[in-house]
Amino acid sequence: MEATMQRRKILSALLIGAVFMIAGQLPSMSQICAADGPSLRGVYNALGGTMSPAWIAQDLGLFTKHGLQHSLNYLAATTAIQAIVGGTEEIGLVGNQGIDVALEGADTVYVANTASRFIFHLYGDPAIKTVADLKGKVLAATQPAASTDYASRILLKKYGLVPDKDVKILYAGSSPALLTTLKSGNAAAGLMSAPITFQAQELGLKHILNVTELNIPFIFVSVVTTRNVIQQKPDAVIRYLRGYTEAISVIRRDKETAMKVMGKFMKTDNRQILEAVYEEHLPVFQRVPLMTKEAVQAVLDVAKSPRAQQAKPEDFYDNSFIQKLEVSGFINSLYAR
Repeated sequence: MEATMQRRKILSALLIGAVFMIAGQLPSMSQICAADGPSLRGVYNALGGTMSPAWIAQDLGLFTKHGLQHSLNYLAATTAIQAIVGGTEEIGLVGNQGIDVALEGADTVYVANTASRFIFHLYGDPAIKTVADLKGKVLAATQPAASTDYASRILLKKYGLVPDKDVKILYAGSSPALLTTLKSGNAAAGLMSAPITFQAQELGLKHILNVTELNIPFIFVSVVTTRNVIQQKPDAVIRYLRGYTEAISVIRRDKETAMKVMGKFMKTDNRQILEAVYEEHLPVFQRVPLMTKEAVQAVLDVAKSPRAQQAKPEDFYDNSFIQKLEVSGFINSLYAR
């Protein structure tokens, strides 16, 4: 039986090579191996810099290099996590939503960190000097339970203000809509990231605070899958994370390549915007992207589910895959070139 399977693999590889030769292209060994290897359906949930590791791994063929057949689709935050829970997608970059659904019984689990702090700037009416000046006013967020919502509430509390009492939170629906809300005067301030920050400056809005520099722990974006996928496809998950960690090394070592891929997915060739996005996100991408207890606990502290109070942070993430890559020397090898 084993000999038969081996012959089938060899035949499959030869057939793939023949197809490429007919097309006038010679396949690499990684392409042949990936075509015969495990697969994962991947997703990303935003059009911002935090998605760069997935973009770069896909665009530069790093998933394929590590023997993984991988598709990459864009779905908005809530839709993305629902797709992963439902099985139409298997792994991807999302925010705190992985914990929200897990508290309701889903078997979602985080396997790697992307950004474990908020990446936001507070912009608003020029009359607003500090966060404290928002008392009695309206603060705009995108959607309930979105990162802008959680960040707004945590920020207000940090400055001694009570959300929904001292400051009303208005949900605009999206980042562009949030900007429109500020422009129309329906809110005094709002949280945003590049490139929306450029539009805010053009509208004459004032930069009030760099929230990123406050280093507030939170699952802003991380890699989530399900325990079922881990059980059924552990080899695929480790191959995904090889591509993912190599993409992070590209971001940290090769600014021009990183910005080129960012521009492709963000659909812009404006170098000023791309440099701003790159520089804003570079500090948050960790060489060894381990999930942290502090970031998970921060989500549990503000989660609306009553189950959050009794939940243990360690139940929501699995660092074993990244730890294996670190111990094996794989991650160090990415920076030895």
